[in-house]
Amino acid sequence: MIADRWPEAPPYGGRFTEVVPHLTIADGQEDAVLDGIEADLLRSLPFTSRVSSVDLLVHDGARWHDRASFALRA
Repeated sequence: MIADRWPEAPPYGGRFTEVVPHLTIADGQEDAVLDGIEADLLRSLPFTSRVSSVDLLVHDGARWHDRASFALRA
């Protein structure tokens, strides 16, 4: 897990004992938009993908900002 590499910087500041890796598809949309997205995705699950990098995003209290991107070994 990425957090094992940087124990001094736990996900969510260490507030949670278990963090499940996830993929955010949509956020901050109206319920009708989210319902449509969910219906589309449910027809495609499960899906698999290869991950070539991880991105670090930082929340400033109002918005998320890209901080860095880290390439992963193949």
